[in-house]
Amino acid sequence: QPAQPAQPAQPAQPAQPAQPAQPAQPAAPMDEKIIYDFTFEDGLTFHFEVPLQGWSEQAAPPDPALPDWTLLTQDRCPNCPLDPAQHRYCPTAVDLHAAAKKFSAIASYRSAQVTVLVGRRTYQSTCDMNTGLRSLFGLYMALGECPVTARLRPMALRHLPFATLEETLGRVVQHYLLKQYYVFKDGGTPDWELRGLLGLYDELEEVNRAFLARLKHASERDSNLNAICGFATFGRLYAMALDDLLSADKAVFLKGF
Repeated sequence: QPAQPAQPAQPAQPAQPAQPAQPAQPAAPMDEKIIYDFTFEDGLTFHFEVPLQGWSEQAAPPDPALPDWTLLTQDRCPNCPLDPAQHRYCPTAVDLHAAAKKFSAIASYRSAQVTVLVGRRTYQSTCDMNTGLRSLFGLYMALGECPVTARLRPMALRHLPFATLEETLGRVVQHYLLKQYYVFKDGGTPDWELRGLLGLYDELEEVNRAFLARLKHASERDSNLNAICGFATFGRLYAMALDDLLSADKAVFLKGF
């Protein structure tokens, strides 16, 4: 058979233009509350929904049934910047009073399974009240309207329950230095030596000491009081040993990034 003529080559298909990259989807916003559930061995359960914005007298009228220990003038913090003429109640006390009432008769050595829902993440730990209640109280205080404790709000919005001393220290320093970076970018003078951080913990210690006296009016047992004592202990450790605690991680960080 005669050879078949060669078929003409097909013209090359034009390259398809690259598709534009799809813009990254924004992260899903955190729910407007952080949920804490305490489940004790005897079946007792406590449920708390912590709003991301604490109570304020300007936003909502006070509950007429609030106990006297929530009044601003009751064991008022010596460094409190709020004007009693404009603020009848301590905003942190108002935020905490419902939880303090539930834990009033609970001993700090009792353990419970504590489940915390933060956005899409769930944390769970079986711990005593020194750990579980300190985590809950600290969250309320940082998200509230107290001008001193509210300086910790950026950390509270990225809440890490049951954090150890080392974890908390690392998070505090990271958030503080990130603020200094923003100050620098805006033309200000950053505090790279962390002097302001030490000053903050001095102020927090005064708040913790006064709030401990306030909470005695709402406590039959020691859970509430030990939760606040835990803050004071952490604060003193940071203030006294900040350089030593940071030096322990120096070699690791110098090798990273």
